[in-house]
Amino acid sequence: MSEDILKLKIERIKWENKDTATFYLSNVSGSRIHYKAGQFITLIFNHRNEEIRRSYSLGSSPDEDLLSITVKRVSNGEISRFMLAKESPGDILTALAPAGRFTINNFEQEKDILLFAGGTGITPIFSQIKYVLNRPGKSRLTLIYSNQDSNSVLFKDELNELAMRHANRFNIIYLLSSQANRLNTDRVETLTREIVQYGLDKAEFYLCGPFPYMRMIRFALVYMGIEPNQIRRENFVLETVAVTSTIVNFPPRTIKIKLKDELHNLPVGENQSILQAALQNNVVLPYSCRNGVCSTCTAKCTSGKVEMVKNDVLTDADIAEGWILTCTGHPVSDDVVISFGE
Repeated sequence: MSEDILKLKIERIKWENKDTATFYLSNVSGSRIHYKAGQFITLIFNHRNEEIRRSYSLGSSPDEDLLSITVKRVSNGEISRFMLAKESPGDILTALAPAGRFTINNFEQEKDILLFAGGTGITPIFSQIKYVLNRPGKSRLTLIYSNQDSNSVLFKDELNELAMRHANRFNIIYLLSSQANRLNTDRVETLTREIVQYGLDKAEFYLCGPFPYMRMIRFALVYMGIEPNQIRRENFVLETVAVTSTIVNFPPRTIKIKLKDELHNLPVGENQSILQAALQNNVVLPYSCRNGVCSTCTAKCTSGKVEMVKNDVLTDADIAEGWILTCTGHPVSDDVVISFGE
């Protein structure tokens, strides 16, 4: 897909606590926005004649009329502070169409789905929970939700109501650091073995929260024998963008990009990523983080070979199917063909 620009109207703002608010958004065009539970939108801002992009997970379910994103004030977070201090109902936001691969599939099957959320990382998981529980299925969902204290717990009333209404399918474990009830590697393994009923080989794990939190959980799961392709991770908000560096040298190449029924012959300079080369040559591709952590720029490599210098979102199975990140991807052969919209 190319960049599909949306105009979203802020219908209302709900303050979850003193530092966090949920924005409810409608499509100005009036048409329904199609997306999958667990995906995100990328907001585009013009600040001091500079374009700034930030990705925010959708907390709404596709079953709901309005989109929703939840924004937490971040120290030195330029956009989060602007959103919370300046935006009001009636204001119009510019966004890319929903994207992302942090989605639950085949939840009708008999299996355990463990959802680990830290802080605002509950947002896309909240979307998934609502969507899955609104449909029949044999999967069992358990949310392990970590926060600093009780005031930090988001969507608590809604989550508790869902747990009561779907007691046979959905359970919640709240962990509060203020009560010395913190998640660690031993606790991850203990909880996993206690929760899983349908076999560890069939269980699925979805992690969303700060990077150290997700890294710790993934390490614990893999150490206890869980296959990496059973684990999905999502960064809930991208406020800062680090510069990706590499000691590998990538020589110039010419590649082909299929985009909106057009074929572009694209020169990629020395050590340029595919995304950098495309933007330099006025081939407008979707992107957000530009650092391999959000999947907005995902495309399919249908020919040749692409090497990614950083990838925090695609699984081994995704890569085996040909999916790449153009923001950190470099062509390493002369026959590379990249396709969007597959």
